[in-house]
Amino acid sequence: MPTRPIIIALAIALISGGLGCGGGEINSGQVSVAVTPEQASVQSQGTVTFTAAVTGTSPNQSTAVTWSVEETGGGTVTTSGQYTAPTTAGTYHVIATSVARTSTRHRATVTVTPAPGISVSVTPSSTSVSSGSTVSFTATVTGTSAGQSSAVTWSVQEAGGGTVNSSGTYTAPATAGTYHVIATSVADPTKHGSATVLVTAAAGISVSISPTMATIQPNASFTFMATVSGTIGGQSTAVTWSVQEAGGGTVDASGHYLAPATEGTYHVVATSVADPSRRAPATVAVSAFTALPADRRTVWNPGLNSVGGVPNRTTICANINASTYGNGTQDATAGIQSAINACPLGQVVQLSAGTFTINNDIVFVNRGITLRGAGPTSTLLRRTNGATPGWSLLRANRTDRRIVRCRLADRPRWTGPDLGLI
Repeated sequence: MPTRPIIIALAIALISGGLGCGGGEINSGQVSVAVTPEQASVQSQGTVTFTAAVTGTSPNQSTAVTWSVEETGGGTVTTSGQYTAPTTAGTYHVIATSVARTSTRHRATVTVTPAPGISVSVTPSSTSVSSGSTVSFTATVTGTSAGQSSAVTWSVQEAGGGTVNSSGTYTAPATAGTYHVIATSVADPTKHGSATVLVTAAAGISVSISPTMATIQPNASFTFMATVSGTIGGQSTAVTWSVQEAGGGTVDASGHYLAPATEGTYHVVATSVADPSRRAPATVAVSAFTALPADRRTVWNPGLNSVGGVPNRTTICANINASTYGNGTQDATAGIQSAINACPLGQVVQLSAGTFTINNDIVFVNRGITLRGAGPTSTLLRRTNGATPGWSLLRANRTDRRIVRCRLADRPRWTGPDLGLI
């Protein structure tokens, strides 16, 4: 038994030599690593961030850790501790290893659950449009994970069921029916949403023309306008123009009609370019006498007593002499107007040869009488400033009124069937 103390002393000496000033690792305590959280649950392809705390290091030792995932295919973790779960559900472990002492590490448990999956919805889910019309759809994609696209591609399920562009704008076909617009997830093409579209027949093309009736003189021109309604997307709203009757005049591409020389009733037709079976006619009466109604028409027959068709009245109700008013040196307005007002219907106020000064604004021939001068160069109406008045025609309450502002015999006119000025 004398050898036991020697062995114990040797062991103590070896231990003491390791802790001396001769060099080696100085460890004032036990290094440990703690990970937070120690347990986590995340959906597949989801993320969770871990943190690690290293304690027990000496002043010159690192407190950093390295991160890793224990299981192959168990996801990934960055140098900052952000973990991304795999697509496969299961239980995995995220490990933080001390840089100072690599044999020291801590494990966190992660439970990865299946993601709910991508889903696509389309708004509106159903709608009704007429053939050729458009409607806009929107798609919403849910359930994508970080980095996955939320875009969709658009399509129409039925062949000939219309078209839809990349923005979701659908154009209905010409054929009525029920069709489906599909939005497919870019991230997962097995996922899609749909909308039902009921396409109804359009009301059809119609053509209207304006005006529908016109009366013009031979060889005169007139412009018609056409409106096309009921066209569907892409169809023309233009018309072609034609004249129904041979020799009934001509019409150009702008609806400008030129009447023939022959009087008669003709028809200008506007035909839809999109649907030539749709057309609208306008009736044109070509007549040589259309400026005045029948009771106002007359034949120009020059002559003192029948100028322009003025009634040939012979009974004189009043004679007015220019000398009475100083042959133009005095204002004759009141005298002439008074004679006109007092003259019975169908008679004549006769002005003598000479000059009559009218300083008032106007003289009204507002009754069925005739105001007559002595001849083209004999009777003159004027103002004191030497101006020769003009003339004009007023209509008030369907009564013709002649405003005398002219040389009477020089510019004879007729304003109605029973009202004259010569």
